[in-house]
Amino acid sequence: MRRSASLLFAGLLASTAFGANGESLDHAALADLTRQITLIEDKAHSDGANVRSLAPLLTERLQGIGASVPLQAPAFATIENKAGLHSIPVDFMLAQLRLQTGTRFNANVGKALTATNAPALFIRGGTITLKQLAVEAAMQFPGALEKNGEAYKVNWPIIIWSDSGLVLEESDRLELSTRAGAFVLNAGLLQLDNAAISGSAESNAGLADFKPFVVTAMSGALQAKRAKFSNLGFQGSASTTGISIIGAALMPAKMQSFFVDSSFDKVSSVSLLNTHNILISGNQFRDAAGPAIAMKGITNGRVLSNIVTGSRQGQGINVQNRSSDIEVAHNVILDNRGSGIFLANGVRDITVSSNLLSGNGRGGISVVRGTCVDLAGNIVIGNRQVGIKVRASDQLALSQNELISNSGPGIFVTEQGPQAALTINDNQFIANKSGLHGGSASEVALAGNDFAGQSPILLDGEFASYVPQLLRVSTADQAAQPFIIHANEQSSPRTDCQSGS
Repeated sequence: MRRSASLLFAGLLASTAFGANGESLDHAALADLTRQITLIEDKAHSDGANVRSLAPLLTERLQGIGASVPLQAPAFATIENKAGLHSIPVDFMLAQLRLQTGTRFNANVGKALTATNAPALFIRGGTITLKQLAVEAAMQFPGALEKNGEAYKVNWPIIIWSDSGLVLEESDRLELSTRAGAFVLNAGLLQLDNAAISGSAESNAGLADFKPFVVTAMSGALQAKRAKFSNLGFQGSASTTGISIIGAALMPAKMQSFFVDSSFDKVSSVSLLNTHNILISGNQFRDAAGPAIAMKGITNGRVLSNIVTGSRQGQGINVQNRSSDIEVAHNVILDNRGSGIFLANGVRDITVSSNLLSGNGRGGISVVRGTCVDLAGNIVIGNRQVGIKVRASDQLALSQNELISNSGPGIFVTEQGPQAALTINDNQFIANKSGLHGGSASEVALAGNDFAGQSPILLDGEFASYVPQLLRVSTADQAAQPFIIHANEQSSPRTDCQSGS
């Protein structure tokens, strides 16, 4: 009975304001769009791809994915004076890292070193380039750093102190020895300008799953433009999972960290914790082990115009742990095992707009325990499970999203608190398993959504019984008026997204 009623409703909506919000897709047009997404996926996985290179494929309804105005990349910071090169016992620096990162430090790292009292190269007192570092190391510490073809291969860990910087210039390549247990600990400034850092291909005898990593901690910053990062990071903690930037209240970062127009290939994760003012723009992330980008406790972060594909164990972009003032826009996020974008655990003041999400294993976008989140203008197509999932969240606005051919509901709302409010305005639902599914939902306000291409099920779960009421209010002269499902009683004040209270 519900199936036949939904089919009738779909036909009626096509001639009302409720079904006139956007261009619907017939079977042929949907097949063309699917082929277009396949071409985008093929291009996005190729070497050196970026959102700009995808522009010829982002036509018609996908053209909003590309940013209309190119981002002006930040200038590199500078540290005066020439640094000195020293050695220091690496276990001392590992102890400092352990104090700084707490449980986010992998205590097994020491097993990867050739000896428990192994030394590290210690940079302090100014700036040094990689070429200068190689010359100084050859004179003072033979075997610590050596030329390996076109790359400089380092066998000792590198420590950059808080008053210092290491600069990789045009075409510089730094290879961290997996066999020797090499890594980089940066408490100052690590800078890459069209340069590369990678882990070497061999294995480590002391710790079988070890891969080199780069961690920026204390008051440090990492700045990269047109850089290449590859084969970095292993599981066990955030500080060793590839590239990490870890802040602390008592040691705030002195300079902005950013990754611009760079590539990350088999980097387990770019992990950002408890810091601020982060920019990730114009990059390509391929084949991460965990979330390609993980942000926890971040304030003022921008994730713009990146390609994120093939994360093997996690989400494409993961924002958690009270992160706030975050913008995620104009990204192409494809074929990740988890959700394309996952927002959870106290996040607020988040904008997710104009992203393309397709082929992600746990759905396109998930919001769990978030407040004051705007999801606007996203193309969410062909994801496994849901298009957009909202769980236990308040003051969310979903507007002008296109939800197409997802294996589950276009939008799924569940486990909402008794005073939680959600607005769903001007979205388009096409060929999802169902349109809008509710389970343990509170107030949902619907206005101007287009269900003309959604069949056979428009409203599902506990929302299914509202189909007749929705039909009655979807006349041309009433379409602008919201239809409220499960209206809340105003017994307590609503969350104010402007004041933060």
